[in-house]
Amino acid sequence: MSAYKVSLRELRFFLWEQNQSARRFLSRPPFNDKDRDHYDLLLEKARAFALDLGRAYQASDRQECRLLDNGEVEIPREFHPLWQRYKQEWVPVLGNGGDVHRPALPPIVRQAIQEMFMGANPAFMTYGGFNLPAIKLFRLHGTPEQKAVYLDKLQRHEWDACFCATEAQAGSDLTAVKTLAEPLEQDGVYAVTGEKVFISAGMHSLTDNTVYFVLGRLGNAGGSSYSLSCLLVPRFWPNPETGELEENFVECAELPVKMGLKGCANTRLVFGRKGVTRGALLGGRKNAGLLQLIPLMNQARISTAVIGLGLASSAYLHSVEFAAKRLQGRAIERTSDSGAPSLPIAEHGDVQRMLLEMKARVEGCRGLLGKLTAASTEAFALEAEAAPDEMKVEKQRKLVQLLTPVCKAFVSDQAWKICELAIQTHGGIGYTDAYPVEQNARDVKILSIWEGTNYIQAQDLVRDKLGFGRNSRLIKYLREELDAFLENADASAELAPLSRRLDEAMAAAEASLERIGEAVHDGRMQESSQFYTRFLEMLGYTVSGWTLLEGAHLATRALERELPPSEAAFYRGKLKTARYFFANILPTVHLHGRIIADLPAAAVAVAVDELAQEDRHDADRRHAAV
Repeated sequence: MSAYKVSLRELRFFLWEQNQSARRFLSRPPFNDKDRDHYDLLLEKARAFALDLGRAYQASDRQECRLLDNGEVEIPREFHPLWQRYKQEWVPVLGNGGDVHRPALPPIVRQAIQEMFMGANPAFMTYGGFNLPAIKLFRLHGTPEQKAVYLDKLQRHEWDACFCATEAQAGSDLTAVKTLAEPLEQDGVYAVTGEKVFISAGMHSLTDNTVYFVLGRLGNAGGSSYSLSCLLVPRFWPNPETGELEENFVECAELPVKMGLKGCANTRLVFGRKGVTRGALLGGRKNAGLLQLIPLMNQARISTAVIGLGLASSAYLHSVEFAAKRLQGRAIERTSDSGAPSLPIAEHGDVQRMLLEMKARVEGCRGLLGKLTAASTEAFALEAEAAPDEMKVEKQRKLVQLLTPVCKAFVSDQAWKICELAIQTHGGIGYTDAYPVEQNARDVKILSIWEGTNYIQAQDLVRDKLGFGRNSRLIKYLREELDAFLENADASAELAPLSRRLDEAMAAAEASLERIGEAVHDGRMQESSQFYTRFLEMLGYTVSGWTLLEGAHLATRALERELPPSEAAFYRGKLKTARYFFANILPTVHLHGRIIADLPAAAVAVAVDELAQEDRHDADRRHAAV
C-alpha cells in the first residue's frame, strides 16, 4: 500500500481552471506542440509512479543509509529499481537537455508533477536532483572540454551531480569557507583539500560517478564570499586520454544520524586526505563561484518549496480520510446522551477547524508556487514571440526573483504546521508509524533549514531583492498583478468583502516594507532585522489569500451550473476554504503589520547572559565529577 495520497482533481483545478494553462500557455510557442489531453494523461502516469514511490516511503525510512567499512554508502534497496524506472520513464519527460530557452515542460506543469514525486518520496528524489541544474550550469559556463566530458553522462543520469557549499565551521557564512585548491602541474587542474558537510545524496551506488560542484578558494584568494570559486570535483577522475575513471580520493567520512529524510545519504565529504583530489574550475574562471551558482541555488530553493507542498498535501489527505472513518465521541449537544451514536471525528467542530486549516494552507501554498511557475512559464512564452517585449519578459523574471525566497521560506514553514496538524488529527496513532504523517513531519522539518535558512531567505528578500524598501519595483510589479485581478474579479456580494480585505493586506505589507526602510535609514538596521521573517510571511499570506480568492470566484461561477453532487461539493469546498482563510489566517498579516509599525518598541535586543541558562555551579560540579 502506498503511503502517498494525491488528488488529481485538485491538480487539474490548479492547472486548467485557476491558472488557465491551456489557454494562457499551451496555445502559444514554445509550448503549443502538446495539448491539455496530453498533459492530463501525463498527470495520470505521474500519479501511478508517485504511488509506487510512496510504497517505498516508510520502508526506506526504516532502512536508512549506512556507511560501510570499505567507505561505500549503502542506501535503501528499493531505490535501485525505482532509479532505473525514473531514468527510463521520467528523465526524458522532465527534460535533460538543460535548454535555457525552451524547457521540456511548461514550468507550471512541472510543478504539478514534481509535487507528486517529491511528496511521495522526497529522500529518493534527492538522488539526481541536481542533474538538471548542473546541466544548465555546464551549458551556461562550462568550457567545450568540460561539456564534452560531463554533459552526456549527466543527461543520461549515468552520472549525477551534487552541490557542496556547507562546512562545519561556516554553516551559512560563506566568508568562512576554507576548502582550498592549489594548482597542479597539469594545466587547469587543482589539488582540492577540505571538508564539506550535510551534502544530500553525497555518495551512493546508483550512478557510476558523481560530479561535485564545490565552493572553495584558490590558494591566493581573499576571504570574502566574492573570492570563492566553483570547482568541478568528480568522485572518480575521468582520464582525458583513455576515458577510464580513476580514484580521486573523495571520501565519505560520516553519515550523521538525522531526524528525517533517512533514505537520503547525508554525507560529510573529505577531499585530499588519502591522496590528491583533483578538480577544475567551472568554465576556467577564478573567483566567480557565487555568480555561477546563483541559478542552481535558486532552483534548489524552489524545489524545497515543492517538497514541502507535496508532503503537506499528502499529510492533509491522509487526515481527511482518517477523520471520515474514525468514530469517536458524540455530538457536542448530546454529550450526556448515552444512547447517542458515535460520530466520525470529521463531524466534530475542532477537527473541522484543523481540516480547514490544513486545506487552506495547502491550497494557498500551491497557489503561491503557481504564481512563481506561471510567471516563469509566461516569460518563456514571451521570449518565444517573434518580437519579444523585453519589458514584459523582465517583469515576469523579476516576479520569479521576488517570489523565490518567499516560496522557499513560507511554504516550508507552512508545511511544518500542516504536518503537525495532521498528527494531531490522527490522535495518538498519528504519533506512531502506523500512518506516515509522523514521517511527513520529520521529513519536512529540514526544509526551513537547508538551501539557506528561512531567515536568510527573508534577508535576501528585504535586503537584496527589495533594497530595504528603496528599490520597490518588484513590489510594484506584484501590486500591479494583484490590482489587475481585483479590477476584473466579480463583485458578488459574498466575495466583495474578501477582495477589500485582500487589498488591505497588500497595503499592510507595503506599509511594513516602508517602515523597515525608515528604520534602516535611521540607523536601526540591526533592530529591523528581527522583522524580516514577519514581512516575508505577510507576503506569503497575502499571495496565498489572492490565489484562494481566485478559486472562490471560479467556484461561484461553477455553482451557478447544474453539477453532479461530487463536483458541487468540490466547489463549495473552495468557497468555504477562502472564507476560513480570510477570517482565521489572513488577519496574521495585520498583526505583523502592527508589530512592525511599532518597530522600536517591538525590537528587543538581548545578550546571552540575560537569557535563562543552566546554573553555573551545578554544571561545574558535574564536570568535576566526570
